[in-house]
This record gives sequence, C-alpha cells and structure tokens, in this order.
Amino acid sequence: MRWHMDRPSFFRIILAPPAVAMALLLASVVRAEEPAGDWGGLLFGKLHVVFHVRKLPDGHYEGSTESPDQGDDVIQADKVEAAPDHLNLTISKIGAEYEGRWDDKQKAWVGNLTQGGAVPLTLTRLDAAALVALKPVRPQDETAVDLLSRFRPEQVLIKNPSVSGVVLAGTFSRPVGPGAFPAVVLISGSGPQTRDEDVARHKIFLVLASYLNQHGIAVLRYDKRGVGGSTGDFAAATTADFASDAKAAVEYLATRADVDRHRIGVIGHSEGGAIAPLVAVESPAVAFVVMLAGPGLGGAEMLLRQEALIAKADGAAPSEVAVQMAQNRKIFDAVISAKDQADAQLKVRVAVEGQVTPQAAGEADPSQTFTAPWMFYFLRYDPIPTLARVRVPVLALGGSLDLQVPPEEDLAAIKQALKADKDVTVVELPGLNHLFQTAKTGSPNEYSGIQETISPVALKEVGAWLTAHIR
Repeated sequence: MRWHMDRPSFFRIILAPPAVAMALLLASVVRAEEPAGDWGGLLFGKLHVVFHVRKLPDGHYEGSTESPDQGDDVIQADKVEAAPDHLNLTISKIGAEYEGRWDDKQKAWVGNLTQGGAVPLTLTRLDAAALVALKPVRPQDETAVDLLSRFRPEQVLIKNPSVSGVVLAGTFSRPVGPGAFPAVVLISGSGPQTRDEDVARHKIFLVLASYLNQHGIAVLRYDKRGVGGSTGDFAAATTADFASDAKAAVEYLATRADVDRHRIGVIGHSEGGAIAPLVAVESPAVAFVVMLAGPGLGGAEMLLRQEALIAKADGAAPSEVAVQMAQNRKIFDAVISAKDQADAQLKVRVAVEGQVTPQAAGEADPSQTFTAPWMFYFLRYDPIPTLARVRVPVLALGGSLDLQVPPEEDLAAIKQALKADKDVTVVELPGLNHLFQTAKTGSPNEYSGIQETISPVALKEVGAWLTAHIR
C-alpha cells in the first residue's frame, strides 16, 4: 500500500507516543470510497471513458474500460491496483494506463490517462441510469433501422474470384415494387469497417442506404475482408486489394435479375473515394461514380495536411505542429523512396533515429507502423493517374470543415484530374466535416458528440445527382 502523508503530519507521528502516533497515521490517510463499481469521465472535455472495477473474493481487483462514444468494445485491464487513496489500471492491449488519487471533496479519482502522452482524467461514480445515459443519441440511425425492414434486406455472400479465401458478407436492400432497379455498391473508408461504416458510433452507410432505398435505388454494402462476416486477411490488405473486393461486389450486382445492369454505380467514402475510381476504370459494369471526401492528393501529402489541420484544431502550438510535420515528412519520404517494404523499414529506422522519443511499453514501432502493407501502399499511392482514366459521370463532394481530406486542395486536384471526363460535378458543402455532419471545427474529436450522422444537405445533393443520372 502507498500512504500519502503531508510533512506536518509526518513529524507529529515521529514525535508522538506509539498509540497517539497510530491514531494520527490513520487520521492522515484520506480513504477513498470502495473502488468497486463503474467510474466515468471525459477526455479532452468531449470523449467519454468508463472504467468498470470489480472486487474479487480474495480482496484483489480486476477491471475493464470502454469508450461509449467510439463503440461497444470493452477492453480488459491487465492489472488493477487499489489502495486507500490510489487507483491504477493498466490496459496493455491499447498501451494505456490510468493513475489517479482520491479527492474527497470531489468524491472522485483525479489523475491522468497515459497513452503515448498523459491526458487529465477525473473519474466519478456512475449509477445504472448514468451508464444508460452515456449511450449516444443517433436519431438518423434509429430511423434507418426502422425503415430497413421495408426494403427487403437480404444477407448475401460474394466471392472474390481473383483471390483465394475472400468471401464478402453483405446486405442487399431494394425499393418496394418490381425491378429492375438502379443500384450502387457502398465502399467504406479506411480501417476495419463493417457494412454500416460505423464511425464514432454513427452508422453512416446504414443511413445512406436507407435514404437511397427510399429514392428508388437498390444498395449493396458489405463488411471489409477479414471484418465482421467476411473472410480474408484484413491486416495484409492494401487499397488495391479492397478495390478488387469492390469490383467483385459490382460484378455480383450485375448478375441479379432485380438490378438494372446498365445503371450500376459505386459510392465511396474517404478511402472508398479512392477505390471507387479504381473500380470504374477496371470494370465496364460501372456506370457512374460518387466520391464522398475521396482523395485527389497523394497519400503522403494528404496525411501530412490532415495531421497539421487536426492538431491545430485541437489546440496544438504551431511550433509543435511544425516539428511533427517535419518528422513525419522525413518518415514518409523514406517510405516513398524505398524499393520495397524491407528497404522501407531500414530507411524509416534511419529517419527516426534521434528524432522520435524512445517508445514506451505498448507503443508502436514507427518502422513497423509506416511500412505495414496498407500504410506502405497508401503513402505511395497517387490517385491522379487513375482519375485521369475515368470516363463515366462523377460526383465529387467535400465538406468545407473536412480536416482529414482538406477540400480546397483536394477538390481542385480531382477536378483537374477529371478534365477529360465530360460529366463531372465537384461541390464543396459549407459547414460539413469529413463524415458530412454539420460541425463547428471539423475535428474528429467532434464526431461522437454530434447527433447527426449525415447532413440532409449532403443526402439531398447525392440523391438529386443520382436521380438526374439514372433516368
């Protein structure tokens, strides 16, 4: 146990008779409430974090943590230490540790959550009602779930014939009435996305699919390879591999009797916006493309701009941003100049030597992070040559507050690359972020706190353009 004593109390204990000393010692310790229970707080004043602490029969403790704003995952703690005034939880799976001391006035644990850097976090006890209240309100998602049953949702399996072991699990939904219907494949952004493209507990593709179904368009959305019900190795896949999967989804739609094979399109969000043009130039079945915050800049340049904009929005000092930008540009240049992944690992180690603070336990090795299959490919990917080959109608949308795919430079690059295409619409929507939510700053830290999943303005823009191009 750790005993916390201020200096005056310490000297009184030393000089007093034994019985008095013990009484003073006990009085000097601020004893916390029983640590067992549910404790919650806010990171950055916005992101809810909950710790669940349980007392075992032998008197020791175990625990777990979750972030209700980000998903339903509950992550087990490796170690929980509880003393009369001290609480410590170690969660090595995410490289995190919480250390707090009891504040009797606040009736709370006051301390820091360390995950790379230390962030202040005060934990107060949560009752059952408070836990329920932490569940994000998502009115559009709830409406979409209710509406989905009207659109004949069908669970489908799609084999990718170009690669062994990849079968995509998805949902096909269609309007009521006789077909054949125009149809789209929804292609999600980066990360292990399911068919709903669940970001910050917003089911983006569920809402989009419901909207399109209501407007006479059939929709196919699917779990990425190796995610949800889909087979395959997600960790080994690149953007090109995900494009191969999207092409298989398009070709599956073309086999369905309730789909008009001459009116099949692809709608990609974020990384999906890079994949959609790749599919369009490879598959003659694609009749149109919608890019939602799709990249027109090269991967390395886009990530550098993204990092700087997000750091600035979150209050980082310009000097800190400049240092991090210079460091990452050096790493990215090393990856781009490498002849292969093994060469990239060597060059990244040289690039970070003396530039990066030594890793703490649980932190990722930059030479592994920046040379993993997806990142190695993406940093070296230039979307311009592919966009220049597209010859079907294209709608490219960006939000003016998008800090992940900056719209001003990005949309201009897309428009220039598509100059040989006869039917191109490029629109920047004011006040919308990367998820096309109505936002204040555009920072990803806002995503979970916004009730809106997709702005009606963005939905109408997509719907009107599609209606004009599928007649």
